[in-house]
Amino acid sequence: MKSFLPGPLPDNARNLLRRLGYGEHLGHGGQISFSRRTSGGNFPRFHAYVEEQNNGLQLNLHLDQKPSNLGSGAMHGGEYDGPILEQEMGRMISMIQSFRQENETGEESTPSPKKGFWKSLFGSNE
Repeated sequence: MKSFLPGPLPDNARNLLRRLGYGEHLGHGGQISFSRRTSGGNFPRFHAYVEEQNNGLQLNLHLDQKPSNLGSGAMHGGEYDGPILEQEMGRMISMIQSFRQENETGEESTPSPKKGFWKSLFGSNE
């Protein structure tokens, strides 16, 4: 399942995927991808290839049901569409959009000056 998110992005692709709960994964041919477990075991897991292009992000997501045996000539045990993938893609897009909104509102507001621990508890004597 593929989806494109137009820019500007709130962060680079690697940081965005990590914030979504995905870990970096070195795949076949040295291509970097990201995966997120759906349970306590290694499989099934969501597997995403990402590419920053045209100031946006191209997501290519599938669900690995079992380890691939690409060297033995067997087919890859993955799902490329369906309700589970639609739900995960929706979650990813929604969260990236919320990161974008946090960035926009965070830049506009001015942070209040920091207080020390005791000052925040008891205030100042001024």
